[in-house]
Amino acid sequence: MNEFLSPEKITQYLRTTFLGRKILCFDVLDSTNCEAARRALAEEEGTVIISEQQTTGRGRFGRKWQSPGGKGIWMSIILKPQLPPDVIPQLTLAGAAAVCLAVDEAAISFPGRGITIKWPNDLFLNGKKAGGILTEMSVSSKRTPVVVIGIGLNVNLAETDFPDELKSTATSLRLETGREHDRTKLTAGILNGFEPLYLEYLSTVDLGRTLTICRERSEVIGRKVILGNREGPVQTAEVIDLGPKGELVVRLAQTGEIKAIISGEISVALHD
Repeated sequence: MNEFLSPEKITQYLRTTFLGRKILCFDVLDSTNCEAARRALAEEEGTVIISEQQTTGRGRFGRKWQSPGGKGIWMSIILKPQLPPDVIPQLTLAGAAAVCLAVDEAAISFPGRGITIKWPNDLFLNGKKAGGILTEMSVSSKRTPVVVIGIGLNVNLAETDFPDELKSTATSLRLETGREHDRTKLTAGILNGFEPLYLEYLSTVDLGRTLTICRERSEVIGRKVILGNREGPVQTAEVIDLGPKGELVVRLAQTGEIKAIISGEISVALHD
C-alpha cells in the first residue's frame, strides 16, 4: 500500500469540479506550502501540490513537522477567494473538517472517538496529534488574496518514524488501527470534502456545515485548557463552544468571564 501518490490515481476518486483538477506531485520538497507559494500566482485556483517527503515541513509558529517519505499525506491547496483578508483564517476549520469527512468516508474504525479537532488546526487521535492544517495568505492591494491551505496527515507512519521527543504525543492512522491505509483514497477524500465546504463559505461567508463538523469533532469543547499568550501570562479556562466565526468561546477560571479567543491570539494546551 506504499505506492507513490500520483495525479492519475487520485483523479480516479475525485468528485470535485475544480479542486485537484490539476495536481503536481513531487518526490521531495522543502515544504508543500513553500512550493505552493512559489507557484501560486501562475497556477489556477484549486491546484494541489503534493510531496512524498518534506525536508522542512512546518506547522503553526514555525514548528517542525515530521514528513517521512511515502507514509503520510503532505499537500497544499492553492486558493484565490474573493474574501476579505480578515476572514481567511476561518478556512483552516474547513480544512480540518474535510480531513474528518475523508477519514469517515474511508470507514476506518478506531478504538475510541476517532479523528478530533484541537482548535484551531490540530488533528488528534486518542489524545495524540495525527495531523494539522496550516493556512497562509499573501495579500496585495491590486490582487485577490492568494491562500495556501497546507494539510498534513500521518497515515502509515510507524513508531520508529517519530523522534523520541514526539513518540508520546504523536500518532498515525496505522498506529491507532494496526494496519496500513490507502493514501490515494484519503487524499481524494480530503479534496472531495473540502470543495463543498469552501464553496459554501465563498457564497455565504458563513461556516455553516464546517462549524457543525468542528463542534461535533472538537477535542476541546467541555474541557479545561490553558490559554497562553506567547509573550504573556497563561490563564486556565473551560471551553464552552465555538462561535459563529470559528472563535473559541471560553469561561475564564479566575473570573468566570466569557471570552472569545480568535485564531493566532493564543496557543492552547489541553489541561484536565
